[in-house]
Amino acid sequence: MPTSDNDFDLSSSPASAFSIGEYTFADVNNLEHCAKYLNQTLVSTARTCNCIYSLLQQRQRDVEFRESANEQRQRLLSDISRLEAKVERLESQLQAKDREIATITRTEAKATAAFKAQIEKLQQERDEFQRMVIGNQQVRTQQIHEMKKKEKEYIKLQERLNQVLMEKKKESRSGMEIMNLLQKEGRQRGTWNGKKADNDFYKKIVDACEAKNQELMAENNDLRALLRSMQVDMRDFFNAPNGSSKQSPPVNERLVADPTQSPLGGRTDVFDLPFHMARDQIEESLRTKMSSIKERMVQLQDAQKGAEVTSEATERELELEAQLVEARSIIQEQASIMSKHLTKSERPRESIMSSPAEELIHNLWFAWTSGWNADPLNGGLVELDWLHLLLLRWSTRSTWLISIFGVKIDSVGRIQR
Repeated sequence: MPTSDNDFDLSSSPASAFSIGEYTFADVNNLEHCAKYLNQTLVSTARTCNCIYSLLQQRQRDVEFRESANEQRQRLLSDISRLEAKVERLESQLQAKDREIATITRTEAKATAAFKAQIEKLQQERDEFQRMVIGNQQVRTQQIHEMKKKEKEYIKLQERLNQVLMEKKKESRSGMEIMNLLQKEGRQRGTWNGKKADNDFYKKIVDACEAKNQELMAENNDLRALLRSMQVDMRDFFNAPNGSSKQSPPVNERLVADPTQSPLGGRTDVFDLPFHMARDQIEESLRTKMSSIKERMVQLQDAQKGAEVTSEATERELELEAQLVEARSIIQEQASIMSKHLTKSERPRESIMSSPAEELIHNLWFAWTSGWNADPLNGGLVELDWLHLLLLRWSTRSTWLISIFGVKIDSVGRIQR
């Protein structure tokens, strides 16, 4: 049964020996009340101690949980920063690959355009070649017809020549027979057939003369054809739009292809005349054309030099354009990175930077403001953009940099003094 407060009220007992002046707590009369009071007081003190002990234990557990939570938070922050760096690196690699793809696409487009132009050029050359083949077939047919005609004329002339030679033989037969008779030796002169031997002798002489004349005529025709082909080559060279003539076919093919180039082609030109009549005209024409060829060669050399200079300038312009595109992409990347870090720096943070980090930022800021490129961590060189990134990464707010270093950050993430 719980005791009431009146049971522990020592002052209410009339027989209480406790008094303030005498400092007497118990006597013979109030021993029972004093014992109850002391027991109740001890119970209250134990409860208080238990409560205090439980509060201390709870406090210790809270401190340990807070420390573990802070450690986990630091680990998560480091993981987040590492993942952000990895994402930035992957984004830079992706942008580099995009630039490479764009470059390859432009190169492929140029190659495709060049290939199409080459195909069109080949088609034009094929059409021109087909036209030339058709023309050559027509010329060949005409040449065959003319050759048959000339063969008939040659047979007629051969028959006429044989008739003339037979007439001459009849006129000089007696004298020739006497000469042959004087040259013959033997006992049976009456049985000799001198007429048959004379005919064989005359025939050999005529055949030798005809062979020599045909050889000279063939050589003369070859030389005339060579001069005519040289004239045609020079004319093609002068008439070519780019100053260079196409590769000329052999002389025999040219004679078959062009009827006007034949010595007996039905047209009398300067090459069909006797040499003593056309010598001066041919020499003058050749000298004039050779001088024109020299002038044309000089012009072609000058044009080639100008084309080389133009090609070098074009290549230089392409290189400068590629460098300009690359520089613009790098500037855009830096601007995006600075804007990201500026956004992160403006967010409120719960924890304040520790003193070693502040000292490191102070050293970095001193290096940047004094114009040095020294890295206080590794003793090497460091870029100013890297200092900007560190200052933006380690600063909690722009006002923190203003309060410590007396600087501010503009809208694009640049640090101003």
